[in-house]
Amino acid sequence: MSEEKKETQKIDFSNLSRLQLMEADACTRCGECVKWCPVYVFDKKEDITPRGKLRKLRKIINAQNSLLLKIFKPGSFLAKLFCPQPVSDAYIRNFARDLYECSTCRQCHFVCPSNIDTVELYEAIRRSIINAGYGPLDTQLGLVTSTKSYDNPWQQPRSHRAKWTRTAKKAGRIDEIPIMLKPQMNK
Repeated sequence: MSEEKKETQKIDFSNLSRLQLMEADACTRCGECVKWCPVYVFDKKEDITPRGKLRKLRKIINAQNSLLLKIFKPGSFLAKLFCPQPVSDAYIRNFARDLYECSTCRQCHFVCPSNIDTVELYEAIRRSIINAGYGPLDTQLGLVTSTKSYDNPWQQPRSHRAKWTRTAKKAGRIDEIPIMLKPQMNK
């Protein structure tokens, strides 16, 4: 089955609070976030801007949860005429990729006239995306595997976890090794 023809999974956005759903709809598309986005400076794609991500989110929510879909039979002439068109699997995958291009610096939140808490909103959306099977992204698989295997993203053994304390003590940055780490260091 090709990427375009895959069945689109319905995304459950029930983990978003009412405030977050209102914030997703509150974007006035003024562009203030675009002026301050550090990621947009390097990659001038509209879809990675907060307003672009919120536009895509609204399209996905409307396509999956429109009240008109409950009135008109899906696939009927009237549904095609009045209901929002379904989004493709590829559209949602592109949305997920764009969502993870955010550095979560919170700059857009500080300059947003609507005061949208973008980072908290993105984190909730990311949870929904992953729960629907659209994540982790291919670029994140190594990180996930390493975290599951070693409890850290650097593929370092668990026994090396407290190594920094010895270095910090020798350098005089800490006076004592924390008590909870002492038993592990003696092993």
